[in-house]
Amino acid sequence: MTSLCDLGLSSYEERAYTALLTLRTATAEEISEESEVPKGRIYDILNGLESRGLVRVQPNTRPRIHRPIDPKIVVARLLEERKEELAVERARYESIAAEIASHLRLKKPIDGRFWTAMGGPSEIFQMLSERVEEATDEWQMTATTAAGGLFGFDQVHEGSVDQFVDALEQGVNVKVLLTRRLIRELSASVEDVAVREITDHEGFELRITNEVYNSIDLIDRTDLCVYVADPFDPRSILGVTQIDDQEFVRTVETSFEFCWERATPITSIGDSGNW
Repeated sequence: MTSLCDLGLSSYEERAYTALLTLRTATAEEISEESEVPKGRIYDILNGLESRGLVRVQPNTRPRIHRPIDPKIVVARLLEERKEELAVERARYESIAAEIASHLRLKKPIDGRFWTAMGGPSEIFQMLSERVEEATDEWQMTATTAAGGLFGFDQVHEGSVDQFVDALEQGVNVKVLLTRRLIRELSASVEDVAVREITDHEGFELRITNEVYNSIDLIDRTDLCVYVADPFDPRSILGVTQIDDQEFVRTVETSFEFCWERATPITSIGDSGNW
């Protein structure tokens, strides 16, 4: 059976308070006798209940006369105390989790940084989704017919567009650098979804170029993934490599920005007549 102990009172505190509910008004000695809380502890127990606003002391009485606060108020106050304690604990655990995650990112694992495409495009898309959910600033992407080209994109393109939309609505700026050949190979359905859902967003920019030779995703200028081509099938990929060497990532970002400045801005994937 639940009791006030479940809301933070000690066994002695609960016994003293419930005894006082029965007595209505009482001295410490009377409360000790009714509750069977030892006399050597009763004064500390009652002082604690008073300081928490659960018991009131009648002024100018000798010996001191105690009155219980209404049980509804007591339960509400104890519940509020627990909520505040939980909020503090949650903040502490979140801080611990952030510190641990930061520490683990500094480690250099021997394996686990290459994800194969054995599970198909949906698995690769899921991995990308998890990374993009952590984005706070910018998502830079290149896409080309090399390194898998449209590998499975026809199966997951609607989900990919949803991922773009979610990122844009969270304030992430999205820059997509495509090759002309890749855009020519996009199906009409992919174009329709992309035009309808993402190209009108203020934070979305699309440019085309002939100077991109591989597909990458760069999240917040720190998290780089490179799509690894299948040497035996130009329409497939072996998997995705995640790179966390920040010096190397900055080099790739510089190359992206250089190519981006030279690329041709377009307002819609459907503007193929202008290329």
